[in-house]
Amino acid sequence: MTPPTLDQVLSGASALPTLPEVAHYIITSVDDDTSNADELVTLLNTDPAIVARILSVANSSVFGLSSRVDSMREAILVLGLEEIRSITLATAVVDRFDMKSANFDPRMLWRHSIGVATCARIIAESNQFNAELAFTAGLLHDIGQLLLFAVAPKHFEEVLMRRQRLDEPIIAAEHAVFGFDHAVAGGELMKNWRLPAEIAEGILGHHDPEQGEFGEMGDLIHVAEVLSHALDLGELPNNRVPDLSDLACARMGIEWPAFSGKFAEIEARYDEILHALTLQQ
Repeated sequence: MTPPTLDQVLSGASALPTLPEVAHYIITSVDDDTSNADELVTLLNTDPAIVARILSVANSSVFGLSSRVDSMREAILVLGLEEIRSITLATAVVDRFDMKSANFDPRMLWRHSIGVATCARIIAESNQFNAELAFTAGLLHDIGQLLLFAVAPKHFEEVLMRRQRLDEPIIAAEHAVFGFDHAVAGGELMKNWRLPAEIAEGILGHHDPEQGEFGEMGDLIHVAEVLSHALDLGELPNNRVPDLSDLACARMGIEWPAFSGKFAEIEARYDEILHALTLQQ
């Protein structure tokens, strides 16, 4: 059976679950200075699963509170608006895209994606970029894999088996089977969904930053992915650290001896989100 073309894959995007309204609001308002906590609280209260996750984190022993947190407004005071948005978006995305097969475990992909998103946020904060935009791009950077699996599961499983058999990078296996890779599929999907252009650029550039054609976000998500692998966030089997682009690091002005002091913070924030989503190994 001939694998689908990129256009056919994109036209089959309806096979992916629809994101809830609160997740769509967070993604589309990441660069909107007028968005506010009141509107977010109203939307959060329409999704019991997300509310339960957030309250669980706010009442965890990590914060050592003497009284119980029972509302979203109290949770915002305890966790901060930034953390609320991160947990909400991650919960919504992970819960909706729970597709799996004998050869594909989306929980493993989401642990990795949360690792990349966490690295991306802290890199962005250190470089005065939009941290929420970076987190979102990091969280969605591999959504092209889910799209390929949803539209062409047998061909995508062929990719996974080829990758394991030949011990080659996934994008090489995807090109061999489909003629394009998940970064292209994911980036084009974001354009079709009319999400902020920087999210598409981050996805498109995370495996191919050398030319700099995908801007700051392409560089940032590439570096975040390499860092996530280097810190072994997600504890992927046969974890392989991709080659790091020196050009991307130079364009972003990252100095690793100084930035290495952020590694413990990255790991702590990553563990906090995994705990909220019950995605621990």
